This record gives sequence, structure tokens and C-alpha cells, in this order.
Amino acid sequence: MAGLIDIDDLREMFSISSDIVDGRLGGPLGAASRRLRGWVGSDVYDDAAALTPLDADMAAELKLAEANLAMHFALLGLNTQLRSSGVVKTERVEGDTVINYLSPVEIKQLTDQYLNQAEEIVRPYAIDDSIDAVALRKIGE
Repeated sequence: MAGLIDIDDLREMFSISSDIVDGRLGGPLGAASRRLRGWVGSDVYDDAAALTPLDADMAAELKLAEANLAMHFALLGLNTQLRSSGVVKTERVEGDTVINYLSPVEIKQLTDQYLNQAEEIVRPYAIDDSIDAVALRKIGE
């Protein structure tokens, strides 16, 4: 099942480095597509995916929501570097550059922001009760 956006769209929207292989983005993008379809229903989702959607503004907003959901699902994996000795927190790369990865708390905050953004964008198009009550309450705050 094709989504509203593809990996190239996601890369462009969030300036994702070409060093990150497509395989690290495909799964999260598929999960985002399925979640969004559940939130808005198949008819709305399929219209947004059409070459000429009935509501171009809605289609654009749903594409943005799908991208935010994809980032919500992708960030944990993108922020986790595994080596034979375990999970990397800090590493030194060429030129004495030190890379610090986000902490679990920081990554949770960032993924929550992407999820909240997606929920806020989708809210006008969502099927009643498709986005849980807690999420809608957070959006209204």
C-alpha cells in the first residue's frame, strides 16, 4: 500500500542526510501511513493520495502529518547506534569530532513533539475517536 509521501519526500521535508539508507526510513514511513489512514479513514486518505484530490489543501496537510508521524516512528532508530560493545552514547569520528546522541529523555520529548504535531494537523479531518482522547486533550491545551 503506497503512502501519501515517499522516502524522497521525507528526506526533502526534514533535510535527512543521504548517508541514512532508505531501509531505515521505509518501515517508519509505512507505519505512519497506516496510522494516518486509521485516523482519517480510507476514503479521505485515498482522496489525499489521488493525483487530483478533491481538497488540495487537505491533501497537503495530510502529507505533512504523515511526514511528522514518520519522524515520530523513525527517530529512536536513527538516534540509536549499536556496536559490538553495546549502544553508543558518544563517539569520536575523523578529525577529532565528537558526536553525542540524544538521551532517552530527549529522544522521547522530540518524538512526542512530532506525534503532537501530526495529531494537531489531522484533527480537523479525523474520524471521531480515531485519535485517543488523551492526545486530543493535549492538542487543545
